[in-house]
Amino acid sequence: MKYHISIVKKKLIILLVAVTCTGAGFAEDLRTLVNLKGYWKFSIGDDLNRAFPDFNDSNWAKVFVPQSWEENGYHNYNGYAWYRKKFTIKVPKAKQFLYLNIGYIDDADEVYINGQLVGASGEMGPQAQTAYHIPRMYPVPVEILNENGSNTIAVRVFDDFHEGGIIKGDVNISYDADQDKMDFDLSGYWKFETSASISPNNYGVITNRKGKIFLPGFWETRGYNNVDGRAVFSKQFIYPQNSSNVNKVLFVGVIDDVDEVYLNGTKIGSIRELRRKNRKYRYASPNLILRAYDIPENLLVRGGENIIEIIVEDHGGPGGIYRGPIGIVDQQKALSIAKKSVQDTRNKFEKCIDYWFD
Repeated sequence: MKYHISIVKKKLIILLVAVTCTGAGFAEDLRTLVNLKGYWKFSIGDDLNRAFPDFNDSNWAKVFVPQSWEENGYHNYNGYAWYRKKFTIKVPKAKQFLYLNIGYIDDADEVYINGQLVGASGEMGPQAQTAYHIPRMYPVPVEILNENGSNTIAVRVFDDFHEGGIIKGDVNISYDADQDKMDFDLSGYWKFETSASISPNNYGVITNRKGKIFLPGFWETRGYNNVDGRAVFSKQFIYPQNSSNVNKVLFVGVIDDVDEVYLNGTKIGSIRELRRKNRKYRYASPNLILRAYDIPENLLVRGGENIIEIIVEDHGGPGGIYRGPIGIVDQQKALSIAKKSVQDTRNKFEKCIDYWFD
């Protein structure tokens, strides 16, 4: 396993994490606010009234999450089922969105918080389309959360065959502390262009906006099922007049798979060029690399309109800008974020090694 932090031509900063152990390295600094791992209320069958907080689930069974419902005793069951769990939360100041991580779900899901649809992946039956291989991460607007009492998560699942349910992965509500370190935050809504149409299941998702996509997140978890090939993300923004436009770095997150990044019409980065010019990157998987590209001096327009365009090509499986951070920082802070990410990933890797060889 190798870790690299390199400052390459015009102070380009890029983090390479090539993971050979179980699991993957994460670029962002996720802070858990609510741990949702444990026992949830559970019932097979289907009733959309189960999405609402006041639904009576007192006679439901309890199952452990994350774990397939077969492992919880529901053998050979395929079809619809619902999970429900109550929680309390304290929202950090100045947050507009938090992230609900709900693990890997086999096959398709709709997720509600306090009766509001916050995310959906795959397609329900009878013509099911699985999303079992995609970790679910849905943005949650803080205005739908109740800080002075109980909140309810309800997860509707459809399983087509074999194992079903919330089978593995992180299950929590969190935020990205590295996103808070951005001098100029670019997470949130971006214009999105692709040849595919959004799934009708996502029309009712409260963060859905026509022609836009919420970043970060795999585009499959935003309703674009099984999209491979080319897509374009773009964002217009006003850079503050009183902010420096010298020695700045653009973080554009972790991308699956290949990217070209343009700022105000000027190409500032591409994973293809980096791998072509630098041999040590050639055998790294592009979908594990945190992109952080140096911004040429004075390219940012202070007090005026700027536009970022990111062309992404996905070669199979989930795609898109799926992890943060996304934003603009000075070079020194960017290097600090990258160093911490490397250490965090090294720690996770060492724990994995200890597990397998202890």
